[in-house]
Amino acid sequence: MSLSPWAEKCTSVREKKDTETLADVLRPAMALAPDRVAIYFEERRITYRQLDDQANRIASALVGLGVKTGDRVVVHVDNRPEFIEIYQGIIRAGAILVPTNVMYTADEMEHIVSDSGAVVAFVRGDLVEKLTTRRDGFPALREVIAVGPAAIAGLTDFAELAARPGTRPRVSIEPDATAFIQYTSGTTGKPKGAMVTHTNVLSVIDSMKDLANVPSLEEDVMLLVLQLFHAYALNLALNRSFLAVTPFVLVTRFDAERVMRLVERHRVTIFYGAPPMYFAIVNSPDVGKVDLSSLRMAFSGAAPLPVVILERFKELTGVEICEGYGLSETAPTLCSNAAGHLNKPGTVGPAIPGVTIRLVDDEDRDVAPGEVGEIIAKGPNVFKGYWRREAETAEAMRGGWFHTGDLARIDADGYYTIVDRKKDMVLVSGYNVYPIEVENVLLRHPKVLDAAVVGIADAYQGESVKAFIVLRPGESMEQKELTDYCRQHLAAYKVPRHVEFREDLPRSVTGKLLKRELRTSDVPSK
Repeated sequence: MSLSPWAEKCTSVREKKDTETLADVLRPAMALAPDRVAIYFEERRITYRQLDDQANRIASALVGLGVKTGDRVVVHVDNRPEFIEIYQGIIRAGAILVPTNVMYTADEMEHIVSDSGAVVAFVRGDLVEKLTTRRDGFPALREVIAVGPAAIAGLTDFAELAARPGTRPRVSIEPDATAFIQYTSGTTGKPKGAMVTHTNVLSVIDSMKDLANVPSLEEDVMLLVLQLFHAYALNLALNRSFLAVTPFVLVTRFDAERVMRLVERHRVTIFYGAPPMYFAIVNSPDVGKVDLSSLRMAFSGAAPLPVVILERFKELTGVEICEGYGLSETAPTLCSNAAGHLNKPGTVGPAIPGVTIRLVDDEDRDVAPGEVGEIIAKGPNVFKGYWRREAETAEAMRGGWFHTGDLARIDADGYYTIVDRKKDMVLVSGYNVYPIEVENVLLRHPKVLDAAVVGIADAYQGESVKAFIVLRPGESMEQKELTDYCRQHLAAYKVPRHVEFREDLPRSVTGKLLKRELRTSDVPSK
């Protein structure tokens, strides 16, 4: 499959320089366009040359602080250029990046810093107390570096550290070495660290670059508002933009109106989003007032995207969202509509090149075509295992296949449809109910803005379906109206027996419904 002329140039640079690790993702830019803008951030413009220089300074400073190959370095910083400079500095020093969500509490940070054994932490200045008040609990942590506009007494100042002269350290980095420890969302308990290698990440990007459905063009501009701590943003969107020498607009926090204005201002061609972002855009009163005609590709991941939202986005913008699927443990992609011959709404596409997927039952036996089974996978993108969790690694990787815990079915064209998390399936009188199927029906009701479905205990049925509903502004509804609507589109056992109306639903920053929180509200509501 032929590449675009620009993609061929970028690939040629990588092949000549033998780019095998994430420490070298800026090589194509430094060879082809070092003075081109790499990052647009607010009113700042940062070139590839400036970014490369800052990364080298930080890497040199970390080595000067005693950071060694394989040491863990925590980053607790939101979407700003400093995060990217720090990321590249850590990798070039041969250390392991441990990215964290700035919304984590002090307790959550304590678990990650302690569990990872981090020796250095970069922390946004106004958040340093999460770590400094608990320093006795982190015996391995030697340095807290404050990232922000003002120096903080007793702490290393990032601006001062990044201003120190320094060149790239002479550090040997193996492609199969761990690059990131990415802590899972913790939806099933305490977060555990997935060890992701340089090869894991680069294999995904390389498999995607050859796809005709996602050509890299010299004039592309990407908008990146996904939080950089997440694998979807860090592993795929960010590194892919570097290797394709694609400038990007970096946005700290998602706001639909602001994001659309930035698309218009910078003539953005590529947008990586999560379902809540597309929810907000299609429901924005300003969507018809902003010129989004520059967009040519939009991607969705991190959580299932309701088909109705995909359809509305296409109606409003003319762009068909390309949905994919993966996990932190798969760096992060397993499937993508971009890997198929067409885009099939409601599916996550076929497996990307180099990845093998099976659908199996509880005994790891392949299920019949058309039946629902758990996704298990093999490929160069599958992680090394969980940090210091041998038993959990062995369970996840039993038989040499990574067990995702997600349920899906495959169609005749090899496209997968995610049915739900295995643990989220509801068993009603012996019948399987997959919440996503019910949620897609609920979201088609003209009065419904958002919806979530869980199973709750039922003395007669074993479990019954409960729906949590957020109505559109100014709308009202009784449960009967909603259940009557569902009966038109669903088998009787799938219709919610209980409905709770709410102002909003608990979601992670990447759009995953936090159903564990909803299950605590297990008192039936009518």
